[in-house]
Amino acid sequence: MRDLSVDINLLAINSWTVKQWPLDRLIDACARREIRAIAPWHEQVNALGLVAVRRQLDAAGMVLSGYCRAGMFPVADRTQGEAVARRNKQILDEACELDAPCVVVVAGGLPGAIDGNALHRNIHAARADVRDGLAQLLEYAREVNMPLAIEPLHPMYAADRACINTLEQALDL
Repeated sequence: MRDLSVDINLLAINSWTVKQWPLDRLIDACARREIRAIAPWHEQVNALGLVAVRRQLDAAGMVLSGYCRAGMFPVADRTQGEAVARRNKQILDEACELDAPCVVVVAGGLPGAIDGNALHRNIHAARADVRDGLAQLLEYAREVNMPLAIEPLHPMYAADRACINTLEQALDL
């Protein structure tokens, strides 16, 4: 294991880790501590504005380790699916504007479960939705030359946040 107390060049902070801070405060705090990479979340970037974030990152000499998060593919109906597809493309466009090395993908769980109203309990169907959504998003990701990084989450999140729970499942996709 590398000793980051000697060399923090490999250290990056995911902005959701300190979500109680607005993104501009986090960027300033990281810059003061010579942490040069962050993985901001789409919602936090939008709260400040893409141009303002780009300007602040440049001024601080910081880069992105990734851009969070696309995904959340399993949905209740076609209209929601179209909205998710538009949002995911927007996230890829933002990642390109911010020179992110990749977009982090959190698959999503059972349709409706994140709101407490799962439409079904078929995790295999949810995983098929993820596969199909990723295939669609991958076409656009290739067009804009933006790698997708699938983040498997602990199985306790399988129902509502991520039905992709192992590295093997992520690699298979």
